[in-house]
Amino acid sequence: MRQLQKMIENWNNKVFAWGAAAVFFFSMLPIWYLAFYARPSGDDYGYSALTHAAWLDTHSLIEVLRAAVQTVVNNYNSWNGDWATTFLFSLMPEVFVPWSFWIVPFLMTGAVIAATGVFLYEICVKVMKLPGEDCVIYTALLLLTAYQFIPSTAIGMYWYVGAVHYMLPHAAGLLGIAWMSAYLRTGRRSRLILVTACAFFVGGSSYFTSLLLFLVFAAVLVLGWNRKRGRVMALLIPFLVCLIGFVIQCKSPGNTARGGEDFGFSASLAAYTVAESLRRGILTIGSYASEKTFSFVMLFVIALFGLESMDRATEKQKFSFPFPLLFAVVMFGCFSAMFAPEVYSERFDSIGISLGPATVRWFVFLPAAAFSILYCEGWVLSRLKRKKAKAGPAAEKEAKKGQEKEGQAEEGGRILGSGYRLWILLPGLLLAVLFLLFDREWMRTCVDRQAAEYVVSGQAEDFRDQIASQMEILLDDSVKEAYLCPINPEQGPLMHMPVTTDENAFTNWVVKNFYRKDKVVMVEPEDT
Repeated sequence: MRQLQKMIENWNNKVFAWGAAAVFFFSMLPIWYLAFYARPSGDDYGYSALTHAAWLDTHSLIEVLRAAVQTVVNNYNSWNGDWATTFLFSLMPEVFVPWSFWIVPFLMTGAVIAATGVFLYEICVKVMKLPGEDCVIYTALLLLTAYQFIPSTAIGMYWYVGAVHYMLPHAAGLLGIAWMSAYLRTGRRSRLILVTACAFFVGGSSYFTSLLLFLVFAAVLVLGWNRKRGRVMALLIPFLVCLIGFVIQCKSPGNTARGGEDFGFSASLAAYTVAESLRRGILTIGSYASEKTFSFVMLFVIALFGLESMDRATEKQKFSFPFPLLFAVVMFGCFSAMFAPEVYSERFDSIGISLGPATVRWFVFLPAAAFSILYCEGWVLSRLKRKKAKAGPAAEKEAKKGQEKEGQAEEGGRILGSGYRLWILLPGLLLAVLFLLFDREWMRTCVDRQAAEYVVSGQAEDFRDQIASQMEILLDDSVKEAYLCPINPEQGPLMHMPVTTDENAFTNWVVKNFYRKDKVVMVEPEDT
């Protein structure tokens, strides 16, 4: 038994880190494979019509950028105020190169993965002083869970406008928080510039991520004012940049056109929004517990590794992780704030709600829950170490002698004995694996299962063939009236708004404008 225990204790977390990273990478392969079936849809064409025309006419990047600015102006006055993302909406890849849309899922997932990695590295390694391999484990497990149970695969990956509107601001927000922490920690001006750039983009793109940044700015102001007042004052620059962009977005005439004449700010509605957001936050966590059990298993695994991580963290630094309940409440507040824009807009019937807000909430919930767990573990371990120190050197020496007799000596004043891995970590991991093996529901609902079924059924290939026949007509400049074949309605995880038999329908209209046709219409099935 002692030999087994020594062998297990000698296992480095790098082994688990490589394993977690490999599992996450292979879990993304089906998602990335479907990228080669993804196509532009609906708003992707609508926002890109002017820039596509500019590129076809001039092949000048300057003219394309002018057309992008004009698209922002048009939509700001008539439909929506998110000026930063609207600018990117108009630069959809197929503006420049036909059949280049496959790159979109790689760009969108790559941005979120990279931002999550930078964010967790800053908080875990630079701030909490955890080993790099522990950070890799947490990053891989959180991303694995996020993408396998994402509320909308379309908005998360396969719909350009949806992903740019929700996922890119989320990525920018994570980077902004990471660089804000780096600036507070090092005082480097380059980090302040990067925070300001992120704040500029977020302020003009997403109500959800803007609220998240505002909450983080407020927390930094309260917690850092006495110790790093100069740096906290400097962070007012990105805060004001984000606030100005946010106000410009809120003041868009398009918001009134979209929400109706009654759309605007109301103190009573704001108070209702706060209360209702908190209520929905509680209910949603309950629904996650019943419907997304995989996520809580992953959080349990993070807690298992977190005990060791925080044992080392509390050994290396004097930070005692005070007020764990308050920290958990703040994390819950950040999560609940992601309901606020949706709750507020629901009072105006003309504003539709997509699965975008649910997707953003999901990606905020997971790191918030993980950090709440790690923080509370740090608090418990720091209190135990203080009690151990108060017991006196004699008691500590006596305890150490007993541990040495059992071959379980602690390292450097740690709380967890050397038997932690054998008696707690490994059994806990085994328990998690067994639970996942018996709970088959997550296997039926994960994105990889959906992607595999879509491909194996032949529906993906059928969809690609039908799209190819449509594109042959749409890319033919000699054809001015495009009569297109019907599209397979089964689109799996992909996103596609098909052209309809009504030539005046929205999808028909935007496709017609993008490809410069006089008419675009789907022929009746019986005529094909």
